[in-house]
Amino acid sequence: MTMGQRIAQKRKEQNLSQEALGEALGVSRQSISKWESDTSLPEIEKLVALSKLFGVSVGWLLGVEEEPPRESGGELTEEQLKLVEEIVGRYIAAQPKPMSRRRKRVLKGAVIVAACCFTMGLFWLSGQLTKLENQYNSLQNSVGNISGSVNSQINSIGSRVEEILQAQNSLTADYDAQWTDMDIAAGTVTITASAVPKTYREGMTAQFLAECDGEVLSFPAELTEGQTFSAEFDCPLVDSILVSVVFLDGDTRETQLLQQFDRLYSMTIPEVDLDDIWALDEAEFKDGTLTIPENILSYTIPGGNSDSYGNASVASAVSESVAAVSEVKVGLFHNQQFVAWGTPIEKPNNYHGFEGHSFVKFAPLSIPAKEGDTFCYALVVTDEYGRTTVRGGIANDLLPVSETAGEAPELELIEQGYVGYYQYDDPADWGLSGY
Repeated sequence: MTMGQRIAQKRKEQNLSQEALGEALGVSRQSISKWESDTSLPEIEKLVALSKLFGVSVGWLLGVEEEPPRESGGELTEEQLKLVEEIVGRYIAAQPKPMSRRRKRVLKGAVIVAACCFTMGLFWLSGQLTKLENQYNSLQNSVGNISGSVNSQINSIGSRVEEILQAQNSLTADYDAQWTDMDIAAGTVTITASAVPKTYREGMTAQFLAECDGEVLSFPAELTEGQTFSAEFDCPLVDSILVSVVFLDGDTRETQLLQQFDRLYSMTIPEVDLDDIWALDEAEFKDGTLTIPENILSYTIPGGNSDSYGNASVASAVSESVAAVSEVKVGLFHNQQFVAWGTPIEKPNNYHGFEGHSFVKFAPLSIPAKEGDTFCYALVVTDEYGRTTVRGGIANDLLPVSETAGEAPELELIEQGYVGYYQYDDPADWGLSGY
Protein backbone atom coordinates (compact mmCIF):
# COMPACT_ATOMS: atom_id res chain seq x y z
CA MET A 1 0.00 0.00 0.00
CA THR A 2 1.42 3.40 -0.99
CA MET A 3 1.47 6.44 1.29
CA GLY A 4 -1.26 8.06 -0.80
CA GLN A 5 -3.48 5.00 -0.38
CA ARG A 6 -2.88 5.02 3.40
CA ILE A 7 -3.91 8.70 3.61
CA ALA A 8 -7.01 8.03 1.52
CA GLN A 9 -7.91 5.00 3.67
CA LYS A 10 -7.77 6.93 6.94
CA ARG A 11 -9.69 9.87 5.41
CA LYS A 12 -12.44 7.52 4.29
CA GLU A 13 -12.54 5.80 7.70
CA GLN A 14 -13.23 9.19 9.32
CA ASN A 15 -15.85 10.14 6.66
CA LEU A 16 -13.87 13.21 5.61
CA SER A 17 -13.95 14.75 2.15
CA GLN A 18 -10.74 15.98 0.53
CA GLU A 19 -11.90 19.56 1.18
CA ALA A 20 -12.54 18.86 4.88
CA LEU A 21 -9.14 17.21 5.34
CA GLY A 22 -7.49 20.08 3.50
CA GLU A 23 -9.15 22.63 5.81
CA ALA A 24 -8.00 20.69 8.88
CA LEU A 25 -4.39 20.74 7.63
CA GLY A 26 -4.43 24.23 6.11
CA VAL A 27 -3.87 23.04 2.52
CA SER A 28 -5.97 22.99 -0.66
CA ARG A 29 -8.17 20.13 -1.88
CA GLN A 30 -5.84 19.79 -4.87
CA SER A 31 -2.94 19.08 -2.49
CA ILE A 32 -4.90 16.28 -0.81
CA SER A 33 -5.80 14.85 -4.23
CA LYS A 34 -2.15 14.84 -5.31
CA TRP A 35 -1.05 13.20 -2.03
CA GLU A 36 -3.64 10.43 -2.44
CA SER A 37 -2.73 9.85 -6.09
CA ASP A 38 1.01 9.75 -5.15
CA THR A 39 1.85 12.57 -7.58
CA SER A 40 3.33 14.63 -4.72
CA LEU A 41 4.39 14.12 -1.10
CA PRO A 42 3.28 16.08 1.97
CA GLU A 43 5.85 18.13 3.87
CA ILE A 44 7.25 16.80 7.16
CA GLU A 45 5.02 19.02 9.34
CA LYS A 46 1.96 17.93 7.34
CA LEU A 47 2.93 14.27 7.82
CA VAL A 48 3.11 14.85 11.58
CA ALA A 49 -0.28 16.60 11.50
CA LEU A 50 -1.76 13.69 9.52
CA SER A 51 -0.40 11.16 12.01
CA LYS A 52 -2.00 13.04 14.92
CA LEU A 53 -5.30 13.53 13.10
CA PHE A 54 -5.55 9.85 12.09
CA GLY A 55 -4.09 8.46 15.33
CA VAL A 56 -1.28 6.58 13.59
CA SER A 57 2.49 6.91 13.50
CA VAL A 58 4.43 8.79 10.84
CA GLY A 59 6.25 5.54 10.13
CA TRP A 60 2.96 3.81 9.30
CA LEU A 61 2.02 6.61 6.88
CA LEU A 62 5.43 6.26 5.20
CA GLY A 63 4.96 2.49 4.97
CA VAL A 64 8.04 1.61 7.06
CA GLU A 65 6.13 0.00 9.95
CA GLU A 66 2.83 -1.69 10.62
CA GLU A 67 0.04 0.24 12.33
CA PRO A 68 0.69 0.07 16.12
CA PRO A 69 -2.02 -1.21 18.48
CA ARG A 70 -3.95 1.41 20.43
CA GLU A 71 -2.43 2.29 23.81
CA SER A 72 -4.14 0.71 26.81
CA GLY A 73 -3.53 3.57 29.24
CA GLY A 74 -0.64 1.78 30.99
CA GLU A 75 -2.72 -1.22 32.20
CA LEU A 76 -1.80 -4.82 31.36
CA THR A 77 -3.87 -6.41 28.64
CA GLU A 78 -5.78 -9.63 29.25
CA GLU A 79 -3.15 -11.54 27.27
CA GLN A 80 -0.34 -10.05 29.37
CA LEU A 81 -2.15 -10.94 32.63
CA LYS A 82 -2.58 -14.54 31.44
CA LEU A 83 1.14 -14.68 30.72
CA VAL A 84 1.99 -13.50 34.26
CA GLU A 85 -0.50 -15.99 35.76
CA GLU A 86 1.06 -18.84 33.76
CA ILE A 87 4.55 -17.95 35.00
CA VAL A 88 3.33 -17.81 38.61
CA GLY A 89 1.43 -21.09 38.22
CA ARG A 90 4.54 -22.88 36.99
CA TYR A 91 6.49 -21.50 39.93
CA ILE A 92 3.88 -22.78 42.43
CA ALA A 93 3.75 -26.23 40.82
CA ALA A 94 7.51 -26.57 41.23
CA GLN A 95 7.36 -26.08 45.01
CA PRO A 96 7.70 -29.25 47.20
CA LYS A 97 4.95 -28.28 49.62
CA PRO A 98 2.07 -25.84 49.92
CA MET A 99 3.14 -22.31 50.56
CA SER A 100 2.48 -20.57 53.82
CA ARG A 101 0.35 -17.46 53.97
CA ARG A 102 3.45 -15.39 54.39
CA ARG A 103 5.04 -16.96 51.35
CA LYS A 104 1.87 -16.41 49.33
CA ARG A 105 1.87 -12.74 50.32
CA VAL A 106 5.51 -12.49 49.27
CA LEU A 107 4.73 -14.19 45.93
CA LYS A 108 1.71 -11.95 45.38
CA GLY A 109 3.88 -8.93 46.04
CA ALA A 110 6.46 -10.27 43.60
CA VAL A 111 3.78 -10.68 40.94
CA ILE A 112 2.64 -7.09 41.47
CA VAL A 113 6.24 -5.83 41.30
CA ALA A 114 6.81 -7.89 38.13
CA ALA A 115 3.63 -6.47 36.57
CA CYS A 116 4.73 -2.92 37.44
CA CYS A 117 8.17 -3.55 35.97
CA PHE A 118 6.58 -5.02 32.86
CA THR A 119 4.36 -1.94 32.49
CA MET A 120 7.30 0.41 33.02
CA GLY A 121 9.21 -1.54 30.41
CA LEU A 122 6.41 -1.04 27.95
CA PHE A 123 6.45 2.72 28.57
CA TRP A 124 10.25 2.78 28.19
CA LEU A 125 10.06 0.82 24.94
CA SER A 126 7.34 3.16 23.63
CA GLY A 127 9.56 6.15 24.44
CA GLN A 128 12.51 4.56 22.64
CA LEU A 129 10.38 3.88 19.56
CA THR A 130 9.18 7.49 19.53
CA LYS A 131 12.77 8.68 19.84
CA LEU A 132 13.85 6.46 16.94
CA GLU A 133 10.93 7.70 14.85
CA ASN A 134 11.92 11.34 15.49
CA GLN A 135 15.52 10.54 14.54
CA TYR A 136 14.31 8.83 11.34
CA ASN A 137 12.17 11.84 10.41
CA SER A 138 15.08 14.20 11.07
CA LEU A 139 17.41 12.07 8.93
CA GLN A 140 14.84 11.87 6.13
CA ASN A 141 14.43 15.66 6.22
CA SER A 142 18.19 16.16 6.04
CA VAL A 143 18.52 13.76 3.12
CA GLY A 144 15.66 15.55 1.36
CA ASN A 145 17.35 18.94 1.82
CA ILE A 146 20.68 17.62 0.48
CA SER A 147 18.94 15.96 -2.48
CA GLY A 148 17.02 19.15 -3.24
CA SER A 149 20.21 21.24 -3.12
CA VAL A 150 22.09 18.83 -5.42
CA ASN A 151 19.19 18.67 -7.89
CA SER A 152 18.94 22.46 -7.91
CA GLN A 153 22.64 22.80 -8.73
CA ILE A 154 22.43 20.14 -11.46
CA ASN A 155 19.39 21.81 -13.01
CA SER A 156 21.10 25.19 -12.89
CA ILE A 157 24.21 23.83 -14.63
CA GLY A 158 22.08 21.99 -17.20
CA SER A 159 20.04 25.10 -17.99
CA ARG A 160 23.17 27.18 -18.43
CA VAL A 161 24.74 24.63 -20.80
CA GLU A 162 21.50 24.50 -22.80
CA GLU A 163 21.45 28.31 -23.09
CA ILE A 164 25.06 28.38 -24.35
CA LEU A 165 24.39 25.67 -26.95
CA GLN A 166 21.24 27.42 -28.15
CA ALA A 167 23.08 30.73 -28.48
CA GLN A 168 25.87 29.08 -30.52
CA ASN A 169 23.46 27.29 -32.88
CA SER A 170 20.78 29.97 -33.14
CA LEU A 171 19.88 31.41 -36.52
CA THR A 172 18.09 34.35 -34.91
CA ALA A 173 19.23 37.45 -33.10
CA ASP A 174 15.80 37.70 -31.49
CA TYR A 175 12.46 35.92 -31.73
CA ASP A 176 9.06 35.58 -30.07
CA ALA A 177 6.08 33.24 -30.40
CA GLN A 178 2.95 33.19 -28.29
CA TRP A 179 -0.73 32.46 -28.60
CA THR A 180 -2.96 35.52 -28.29
CA ASP A 181 -6.52 34.26 -28.67
CA MET A 182 -8.69 31.13 -28.72
CA ASP A 183 -11.92 30.33 -30.48
CA ILE A 184 -13.07 27.16 -28.74
CA ALA A 185 -16.28 26.94 -30.75
CA ALA A 186 -14.26 27.01 -34.01
CA GLY A 187 -11.49 24.86 -32.50
CA THR A 188 -8.69 27.31 -33.32
CA VAL A 189 -5.93 29.20 -31.54
CA THR A 190 -4.32 32.39 -32.83
CA ILE A 191 -0.51 32.60 -32.68
CA THR A 192 1.71 35.62 -33.31
CA ALA A 193 5.36 34.99 -34.19
CA SER A 194 8.37 37.12 -35.04
CA ALA A 195 12.03 36.43 -35.79
CA VAL A 196 15.10 38.57 -36.56
CA PRO A 197 17.77 36.67 -38.51
CA LYS A 198 21.24 36.83 -37.03
CA THR A 199 22.60 37.56 -40.53
CA TYR A 200 20.21 39.40 -42.84
CA ARG A 201 20.83 39.55 -46.57
CA GLU A 202 18.94 41.56 -49.16
CA GLY A 203 16.17 39.52 -50.76
CA MET A 204 15.89 37.10 -47.84
CA THR A 205 12.35 35.85 -47.09
CA ALA A 206 10.87 33.78 -44.28
CA GLN A 207 7.90 31.64 -43.38
CA PHE A 208 6.58 30.16 -40.15
CA LEU A 209 5.72 26.50 -39.73
CA ALA A 210 3.21 25.16 -37.23
CA GLU A 211 3.25 21.41 -36.56
CA CYS A 212 -0.14 20.61 -34.98
CA ASP A 213 -0.29 17.03 -33.66
CA GLY A 214 1.69 15.84 -36.69
CA GLU A 215 0.05 18.09 -39.33
CA VAL A 216 2.46 20.75 -40.67
CA LEU A 217 1.01 24.13 -41.74
CA SER A 218 2.98 26.92 -43.47
CA PHE A 219 2.37 30.69 -43.13
CA PRO A 220 4.24 33.44 -45.04
CA ALA A 221 6.10 36.04 -42.97
CA GLU A 222 6.09 39.79 -43.57
CA LEU A 223 9.34 41.78 -43.36
CA THR A 224 8.81 44.72 -41.01
CA GLU A 225 10.92 47.39 -39.34
CA GLY A 226 14.25 46.30 -37.90
CA GLN A 227 14.66 43.40 -40.35
CA THR A 228 11.99 41.52 -38.40
CA PHE A 229 9.88 38.82 -40.00
CA SER A 230 6.46 38.50 -38.38
CA ALA A 231 3.08 36.84 -38.91
CA GLU A 232 -0.22 36.15 -37.19
CA PHE A 233 -1.98 32.89 -38.02
CA ASP A 234 -4.66 30.48 -36.80
CA CYS A 235 -3.91 26.84 -35.93
CA PRO A 236 -6.15 23.95 -34.92
CA LEU A 237 -6.67 23.90 -31.14
CA VAL A 238 -4.74 20.74 -30.26
CA ASP A 239 -2.51 19.60 -27.40
CA SER A 240 0.86 19.88 -29.19
CA ILE A 241 1.89 22.80 -31.43
CA LEU A 242 5.51 23.37 -32.54
CA VAL A 243 6.26 26.77 -34.11
CA SER A 244 9.40 27.16 -36.27
CA VAL A 245 10.83 29.85 -38.55
CA VAL A 246 12.33 29.09 -41.98
CA PHE A 247 14.76 31.61 -43.50
CA LEU A 248 14.96 31.41 -47.30
CA ASP A 249 18.00 32.95 -49.05
CA GLY A 250 18.26 31.87 -52.68
CA ASP A 251 18.66 28.09 -52.63
CA THR A 252 19.51 28.12 -48.92
CA ARG A 253 16.82 27.04 -46.47
CA GLU A 254 17.49 27.18 -42.71
CA THR A 255 15.00 26.26 -39.98
CA GLN A 256 14.90 26.97 -36.23
CA LEU A 257 12.37 25.88 -33.61
CA LEU A 258 10.95 28.90 -31.77
CA GLN A 259 8.31 27.63 -29.34
CA GLN A 260 6.39 24.56 -28.24
CA PHE A 261 2.85 24.79 -26.87
CA ASP A 262 1.56 21.83 -24.83
CA ARG A 263 -1.91 20.89 -23.61
CA LEU A 264 -3.71 23.98 -24.93
CA TYR A 265 -6.74 21.87 -25.87
CA SER A 266 -6.79 19.90 -22.59
CA MET A 267 -6.58 23.05 -20.52
CA THR A 268 -9.76 24.40 -22.12
CA ILE A 269 -11.67 21.32 -20.96
CA PRO A 270 -13.53 21.98 -17.68
CA GLU A 271 -11.94 20.17 -14.75
CA VAL A 272 -14.05 17.65 -12.83
CA ASP A 273 -12.62 15.53 -10.00
CA LEU A 274 -13.88 12.02 -9.18
CA ASP A 275 -13.52 10.68 -5.63
CA ASP A 276 -13.17 6.95 -6.35
CA ILE A 277 -10.61 5.87 -3.74
CA TRP A 278 -11.53 2.33 -2.59
CA ALA A 279 -14.63 2.43 -4.83
CA LEU A 280 -14.21 -1.24 -5.79
CA ASP A 281 -12.81 -2.41 -2.46
CA GLU A 282 -15.89 -4.55 -1.66
CA ALA A 283 -16.03 -6.31 -5.05
CA GLU A 284 -15.68 -10.11 -4.96
CA PHE A 285 -14.60 -12.57 -7.67
CA LYS A 286 -15.88 -16.15 -7.76
CA ASP A 287 -16.41 -18.76 -10.48
CA GLY A 288 -15.56 -16.36 -13.32
CA THR A 289 -17.90 -13.61 -12.13
CA LEU A 290 -17.04 -10.28 -10.46
CA THR A 291 -19.80 -9.14 -8.10
CA ILE A 292 -19.86 -5.43 -7.24
CA PRO A 293 -22.27 -4.38 -4.44
CA GLU A 294 -24.25 -1.13 -4.48
CA ASN A 295 -21.78 1.75 -4.65
CA ILE A 296 -21.99 5.53 -4.10
CA LEU A 297 -19.41 7.89 -5.63
CA SER A 298 -19.05 11.67 -5.62
CA TYR A 299 -17.45 14.23 -7.91
CA THR A 300 -16.73 17.96 -7.78
CA ILE A 301 -16.41 20.76 -10.31
CA PRO A 302 -13.72 23.08 -8.85
CA GLY A 303 -14.91 26.03 -10.96
CA GLY A 304 -11.70 26.55 -12.89
CA ASN A 305 -8.87 24.75 -14.56
CA SER A 306 -5.20 24.33 -13.73
CA ASP A 307 -2.11 23.13 -15.49
CA SER A 308 -1.15 19.84 -13.83
CA TYR A 309 2.32 20.07 -15.36
CA GLY A 310 3.32 23.29 -13.61
CA ASN A 311 3.00 25.83 -16.45
CA ALA A 312 1.47 28.49 -14.19
CA SER A 313 1.60 31.40 -16.65
CA VAL A 314 -0.11 29.47 -19.42
CA ALA A 315 -2.67 28.03 -16.98
CA SER A 316 -3.54 31.53 -15.79
CA ALA A 317 -4.03 32.79 -19.34
CA VAL A 318 -6.07 29.79 -20.42
CA SER A 319 -8.32 29.89 -17.36
CA GLU A 320 -10.41 32.65 -18.95
CA SER A 321 -11.06 30.38 -21.95
CA VAL A 322 -12.08 27.27 -20.00
CA ALA A 323 -15.45 26.02 -21.15
CA ALA A 324 -18.37 25.62 -18.77
CA VAL A 325 -19.68 22.17 -17.86
CA SER A 326 -22.87 21.14 -19.60
CA GLU A 327 -23.22 17.53 -18.39
CA VAL A 328 -21.31 15.07 -16.22
CA LYS A 329 -21.83 11.31 -16.19
CA VAL A 330 -19.99 8.72 -14.12
CA GLY A 331 -19.61 5.30 -15.71
CA LEU A 332 -18.19 1.90 -14.80
CA PHE A 333 -15.85 0.48 -17.44
CA HIS A 334 -14.49 -3.04 -18.00
CA ASN A 335 -11.26 -3.05 -20.05
CA GLN A 336 -12.14 0.56 -20.98
CA GLN A 337 -15.48 -0.59 -22.41
CA PHE A 338 -18.69 0.87 -21.01
CA VAL A 339 -20.68 -1.26 -18.51
CA ALA A 340 -23.13 0.98 -16.60
CA TRP A 341 -23.97 4.58 -15.69
CA GLY A 342 -24.35 5.85 -12.14
CA THR A 343 -27.73 7.36 -11.21
CA PRO A 344 -27.62 10.92 -9.75
CA ILE A 345 -28.85 11.07 -6.12
CA GLU A 346 -29.04 13.59 -3.30
CA LYS A 347 -26.24 13.74 -0.75
CA PRO A 348 -26.64 10.81 1.72
CA ASN A 349 -27.27 11.81 5.34
CA ASN A 350 -24.19 9.96 6.65
CA TYR A 351 -21.75 11.94 4.45
CA HIS A 352 -20.13 14.82 6.32
CA GLY A 353 -17.94 17.62 4.90
CA PHE A 354 -18.83 16.94 1.26
CA GLU A 355 -20.12 20.42 0.43
CA GLY A 356 -20.11 21.08 -3.31
CA HIS A 357 -20.06 17.37 -4.19
CA SER A 358 -22.51 15.67 -6.53
CA PHE A 359 -23.40 12.03 -5.89
CA VAL A 360 -24.23 9.03 -8.08
CA LYS A 361 -25.31 5.52 -7.11
CA PHE A 362 -24.51 2.29 -8.94
CA ALA A 363 -26.84 -0.69 -8.56
CA PRO A 364 -25.29 -4.10 -7.69
CA LEU A 365 -23.69 -5.75 -10.72
CA SER A 366 -22.40 -9.20 -11.69
CA ILE A 367 -19.91 -9.16 -14.58
CA PRO A 368 -18.14 -12.09 -16.28
CA ALA A 369 -14.39 -11.54 -15.86
CA LYS A 370 -11.01 -13.23 -16.12
CA GLU A 371 -7.46 -12.76 -14.88
CA GLY A 372 -5.86 -9.53 -16.13
CA ASP A 373 -9.13 -7.66 -16.70
CA THR A 374 -9.25 -4.00 -15.65
CA PHE A 375 -12.18 -2.25 -14.00
CA CYS A 376 -12.48 1.45 -13.24
CA TYR A 377 -14.91 4.32 -12.92
CA ALA A 378 -14.52 7.30 -15.25
CA LEU A 379 -15.98 10.77 -15.75
CA VAL A 380 -17.66 11.56 -19.07
CA VAL A 381 -17.76 15.37 -19.30
CA THR A 382 -19.60 17.40 -21.93
CA ASP A 383 -18.90 21.16 -22.09
CA GLU A 384 -20.92 24.10 -23.40
CA TYR A 385 -19.46 23.65 -26.90
CA GLY A 386 -20.65 20.06 -27.16
CA ARG A 387 -17.19 18.54 -26.72
CA THR A 388 -17.25 15.29 -24.74
CA THR A 389 -14.13 13.86 -23.12
CA VAL A 390 -13.41 10.97 -20.76
CA ARG A 391 -11.23 11.21 -17.66
CA GLY A 392 -10.29 7.80 -16.26
CA GLY A 393 -10.11 7.04 -12.55
CA ILE A 394 -8.29 4.36 -10.54
CA ALA A 395 -7.43 1.16 -12.43
CA ASN A 396 -8.30 -2.08 -10.58
CA ASP A 397 -6.74 -5.17 -12.19
CA LEU A 398 -8.02 -8.70 -11.52
CA LEU A 399 -4.80 -10.44 -10.43
CA PRO A 400 -3.80 -13.59 -8.47
CA VAL A 401 -3.31 -13.12 -4.72
CA SER A 402 -2.54 -16.78 -3.91
CA GLU A 403 -1.90 -19.99 -5.80
CA THR A 404 -2.21 -23.65 -4.82
CA ALA A 405 -0.61 -26.48 -6.76
CA GLY A 406 -3.11 -28.09 -9.08
CA GLU A 407 -5.79 -25.48 -8.40
CA ALA A 408 -6.85 -22.29 -10.14
CA PRO A 409 -5.28 -19.13 -8.58
CA GLU A 410 -7.40 -17.00 -6.26
CA LEU A 411 -8.07 -13.65 -7.95
CA GLU A 412 -8.81 -10.23 -6.46
CA LEU A 413 -9.07 -6.66 -7.71
CA ILE A 414 -5.81 -4.82 -7.01
CA GLU A 415 -5.39 -1.06 -7.49
CA GLN A 416 -2.82 -0.24 -10.18
CA GLY A 417 -2.75 3.57 -10.27
CA TYR A 418 -4.84 5.81 -12.53
CA VAL A 419 -6.10 5.41 -16.09
CA GLY A 420 -5.12 8.74 -17.66
CA TYR A 421 -6.32 10.78 -14.68
CA TYR A 422 -4.74 14.01 -15.96
CA GLN A 423 -5.69 13.56 -19.61
CA TYR A 424 -8.93 13.81 -21.56
CA ASP A 425 -9.67 10.97 -23.97
CA ASP A 426 -11.92 10.57 -26.97
CA PRO A 427 -15.16 8.75 -25.95
CA ALA A 428 -14.59 6.29 -28.81
CA ASP A 429 -11.45 5.08 -27.00
CA TRP A 430 -13.73 4.02 -24.11
CA GLY A 431 -16.31 2.17 -26.15
CA LEU A 432 -18.77 5.08 -26.18
CA SER A 433 -20.68 6.09 -29.30
CA GLY A 434 -23.01 8.97 -30.10
CA TYR A 435 -20.67 11.72 -28.84
